Amino acid sequence: MFSRKIPTRSIPWKAITLALALIGAAWQLASPIQAEETGIDYTSEVKPLLQARCYACHGSLKQESGLRVDTATLMREGGDSGEAIVPGEADASLIFLRVATSDDSSRMPPLHEGEPLNKDEVTLLRRWIDSGAAAPENEQPERDPLDHWSFRPIERPNVPHVNNQSWVRNPIDSWIAQGHERQGLFPQQEASRIVLLRRLYLDLIGLPPTAEEIAAAEADQSSDWYEKVVDRLLSDPRHGERWGRHWMDVWRYSDWWGLNAQLRNSQRHMWHWRDWIVESLNEDRPYDEMVRMMLAADELAPNNPQELRATGFLARNYFIFNRDQWMDEVVTHVSKGFLGLTMTCSKCHDHKFDPLPQEDYYQMRAIFEPYHVRTDMVQGETNLTQDGIPRAFDGVLDAPTYLYVRGNEAQPDKSHTISPGVPGMFDFAELDVQQVSLPEKAWQPGQREWVLNNYLSTAQQRLEIAKARRDEIADRLQSSNSSIASAGPASNYSPLVESFDTLDLSLWEVSGDGWRHTPGKLQQTLDGKKRYELTFTGPTPQDFDASLRFSLEGGSTYRSVGLDFDVANNKSKVVGNEPGTFSYVYLSGWQRDSKVQGAFSQQGNSQYPAEARKPFSPELGREYTLNVKVRGTLINVFVNGEHLVAWHTPLPRKPGTIRLMTFDALATIDEFKLTSLDPAYPMISPQGQSPQGMEDELQLAEADLRVAQAEFDSVSLRVLATRAQNSADASHVRTDARKAIKAERRLAVEKATRDVLKAEQHFANSSEKTRGASQKELDEAKNKLDAARKRLKSEIAAEDIFTPFVGARWSATRFQNTGKDDPQISFPSKSTGRRSALARWITDRRNPLTARVAVNHLWNRHFATPLAPAPFDLGRNSPEPVHPEIIDWLATELMENGWSMKHVHRQIVTSATYRMSSSVKQREANELIDPDNRYWWRRNPIRLESQAVRDSILYLAGTLDETQGGPSVPTDQQAQSKRRSLYFFHSNNERNLFLLTFDEAEVTECYLREQSVVPQQALAMTNSDLVLGSAESISGRISEVNHGDEDFIRAAFKTILGIHPDEEELSASQAALEAWAQLENGSTADARSNLVWILLNHNDFVTVR
Repeated sequence: MFSRKIPTRSIPWKAITLALALIGAAWQLASPIQAEETGIDYTSEVKPLLQARCYACHGSLKQESGLRVDTATLMREGGDSGEAIVPGEADASLIFLRVATSDDSSRMPPLHEGEPLNKDEVTLLRRWIDSGAAAPENEQPERDPLDHWSFRPIERPNVPHVNNQSWVRNPIDSWIAQGHERQGLFPQQEASRIVLLRRLYLDLIGLPPTAEEIAAAEADQSSDWYEKVVDRLLSDPRHGERWGRHWMDVWRYSDWWGLNAQLRNSQRHMWHWRDWIVESLNEDRPYDEMVRMMLAADELAPNNPQELRATGFLARNYFIFNRDQWMDEVVTHVSKGFLGLTMTCSKCHDHKFDPLPQEDYYQMRAIFEPYHVRTDMVQGETNLTQDGIPRAFDGVLDAPTYLYVRGNEAQPDKSHTISPGVPGMFDFAELDVQQVSLPEKAWQPGQREWVLNNYLSTAQQRLEIAKARRDEIADRLQSSNSSIASAGPASNYSPLVESFDTLDLSLWEVSGDGWRHTPGKLQQTLDGKKRYELTFTGPTPQDFDASLRFSLEGGSTYRSVGLDFDVANNKSKVVGNEPGTFSYVYLSGWQRDSKVQGAFSQQGNSQYPAEARKPFSPELGREYTLNVKVRGTLINVFVNGEHLVAWHTPLPRKPGTIRLMTFDALATIDEFKLTSLDPAYPMISPQGQSPQGMEDELQLAEADLRVAQAEFDSVSLRVLATRAQNSADASHVRTDARKAIKAERRLAVEKATRDVLKAEQHFANSSEKTRGASQKELDEAKNKLDAARKRLKSEIAAEDIFTPFVGARWSATRFQNTGKDDPQISFPSKSTGRRSALARWITDRRNPLTARVAVNHLWNRHFATPLAPAPFDLGRNSPEPVHPEIIDWLATELMENGWSMKHVHRQIVTSATYRMSSSVKQREANELIDPDNRYWWRRNPIRLESQAVRDSILYLAGTLDETQGGPSVPTDQQAQSKRRSLYFFHSNNERNLFLLTFDEAEVTECYLREQSVVPQQALAMTNSDLVLGSAESISGRISEVNHGDEDFIRAAFKTILGIHPDEEELSASQAALEAWAQLENGSTADARSNLVWILLNHNDFVTVR
């Protein structure tokens, strides 16, 4: 079935004489060594050296110059240049001369293909040859590379008959039992029901069982209780989330990352691919179909947005600056992730272990060479930065692929172009590439109906916003006219100038201690978080102008000085606001937030609006004048003559008085002035505008409204014209197109008219210094308006077209220049068909690797140990699995059951192998025989990975947000988020610290999740807000239905650890609860929270037994 002719290289032997002379000089002091003196073992010393350094070119894989060195007999037979070894004479043996020479032109391994042998290795080879080159007589050469276990066709293996048949639940167990019997091992007993239940829940849905679910399972006396739980969990929508994260590890899911806002790697909105994975797993979508869609949905389902999400697998590999790095990652991880091949090892030279010549790497690259990435519009959003589907498409159909000499991208061999192809060692099928003609809406996405509706909706929203803004400005102008420029008569209020030469207690009511008066100044000598007040009891004008001159001398923290107004005061018999309700302004010298702040108090509760705040840093000992002007609800605040705040108090104005105040401030008040506000004074609006400025703003708003209306009309007619182009009736196509063109021209006139108005306003408000630039701006705007009007009046030519709608955006690259985007790539009407051909080839049932790789990943995530030790490399360089028959049986089951992963899950978790206890008790003899458990005589305990740890804590606390799907939770929101960890933003630059502590998946490659044990993990479980906050909630939930301490303890052990406490644990826990409750300020609730906290920190909580 397999055939492959591996090209050989002619080795130059021309310098042998020179090499002999060099070697002789180097070794002239060494004499031949007799065999009995060496003690060298060929099998354990020499053969491994040759295997590691020489077999790649001189073994079964290749025979450079006709030479094989995988047996001593073959070395004596030699190659094109004769015998490779002469027993007893290293200096006459070509193999020794070639590895010992310092001449790079003749040394083996060749330059650039391997490091030279070190001195000890050369000495070992000399001693072996000089001693006679002894080797076992029955030494066997390497097997044919194509006979490697994973390269052979997948066939359903015969299930072995075993003695321990009563232990066997399905064929998996038969091979495991066979291994037991051959090794003299005995399988561990089945785990307890509660342990099995917790194992299944965490394994299949990533969350522990609830107390109710544990009770129901333990009460179920039916023989198939376990199978019912399995079926229910496999049908649970949380199963897709749990296993989605596993496959996201393998397929290298990553949200975008770059530098600041510049996207450099992956794509925005990658969560669409994540959701596709989760949904596909919940639907039990066939694995082969998932693979095909991830590689080529744009060719297989080009107009289906739901399917196009799958090509996020390819979009994720995007790298803005370097095409070679991008392509290398694609080839590397398509081959590793789906085929279990390390094709990247043949990028620079022929693969050293597998039958993969260098050209195979570039043939695989040629399959992907045309593809680029774009973002397609989704329903309801025209802004592709806000949302969109990142996906693959073939953008450069004729992009050439060249072989790089020694893998150096600076040395492409342009003598011939590499054609797309698959590894030639598999001859079950050729790569059948058929170019794909795409539906029109796939390559012209602006014609999609939901895209047209999006633009209509957006234009309608803009029109409504423009109308609302125009109306709001008009209303504000009308309501502000009375406050900004009052037309009322001047008040006859007599101005007050209080210089505090004396403190007239008939005018001032003093509140609080610390006030000290000396002629000409009033001091507050106390700080602290308390108000000290001085209330004016005389008459106060409704619209007023008040100035407070003071210096800030110190204070503990807030250092605030200011004035209140509209204050109710019984002494002055003013009837107005309720006590505790007033508006106020103050200056604060707080070092963390120094500012001028407008505020208001309602019945003693103060509010500090952000729009009434202005940063300001007062200096201690410096004199300041705080000037507050009030007309109606509009407040203008100045400090030392500089305008800082314009703000409307939300409180209705009511008669009241003014009150000076300090808060946590040592201050000296020098003067207070109060007068009625001049009716002609032009108040400043919160927008910083004078009345004329608000009139200008209204004019611009009306112009914006006219633009929005014209835009809506234009979009409506362009949509109509686009639909006409797509309809079967062509009679209205040109008429509708002409209307759309005319509408766009009218829109251009309205935009230009608005720009002229804006330029006129700029000119009117310009200074002498800026007037020249403003005049130039105005002239340019008028010229554009003239041109737009002229174009509107001109005839529409036959070649004129309206602007098509944008339904997708190419993800720009910068391969040519890091400072600017490469030339725009359009969306072709055809696709090469290369990726869909590869997808069919990978998922062909005759492919020996695909199903094996898939089931090995499934087994690994169930047991935390794969059957084939390197899931990404099933080639000859990896150790062979102990049970290859299980891989083949599971692979057959996968393919023969519609590539159903849930079917494989069911086979694995219902096996006796899966159900064994992880304990070593009563199986100590097994540990002596198989300490690493390679033959699966017990279950391996598994440390929960990061997502399951965090999710389980929140789930037990009853706070886990189980909403499924949607955008990734940004990093700055994750500390407060209760979403499942699957949904956290996860990239090379941004990873959650708690998850990272517990071995978060690396986005660059994570075929196997690490399982480290580091002190930071214990610290996180001990001190993190997540654990501390959740312990109390978990305790409260358990206490609701378990009132007594013993019941509480039993329930806590069951729900948190998945075990029943023994008597010793129960007694110790009861004693601890009693001791904690008797502590000063202790309580039963606190004691129970402490016990929960301890159980969360127990090793069994983060372990699946």
